Amino acid sequence: MTTLFDESGELPAPVRYDDLASQLAGRINPAEIHGYLCGLLSAGQVPGERQWLNQLGEQMGEGGIDDVLRQLLCQLLARTQHELESGDLGAPLLLPDDDETLEFRTEALGIWCQSFISGFGQGFQGIQVSDMAEEVLRDLGEISLIEASGEGDESERLFVEVSEFVRLAWLNVYAEMHGNNGSDNVGESPVVVH
Repeated sequence: MTTLFDESGELPAPVRYDDLASQLAGRINPAEIHGYLCGLLSAGQVPGERQWLNQLGEQMGEGGIDDVLRQLLCQLLARTQHELESGDLGAPLLLPDDDETLEFRTEALGIWCQSFISGFGQGFQGIQVSDMAEEVLRDLGEISLIEASGEGDESERLFVEVSEFVRLAWLNVYAEMHGNNGSDNVGESPVVVH
């Protein structure tokens, strides 16, 4: 199993949606980046740091990736990969905080799902996909079209249920594609967050 720690030997802290959003300055949604990454990793592709930054640089276009953004993106890669490889069932989706509007959070969840499918397709290694994984991908495709039905307790409850479904579906697809232990990961050298 690959271990991804910073130079001090510590696992990088989780990346906050707001921190990443402020560095991206509207060029791309943080949920899009995390969904894409989770799709890549679930399908079996483990990008090295340079490959990961190059892929994102192409998606973001003008503006490039400065040192602060590079640090956050590498931290996100390392943290997400570690959570998946360790079987952490608490691994979160990178979505806006609860103090944001339900509409904004719902839009981000849809973007996450769409990007997961895109990343999974890009990272797909041509191995047989189970009926369960195919069904999850179809479900995520439908959820990517989700729209908030207004604010309120019932809408909030529905959002929480759907986002938890998405999170568990992602973890189940990863576990199934990796033989339930993540030991089949094939990748480049371990990521070290500087």
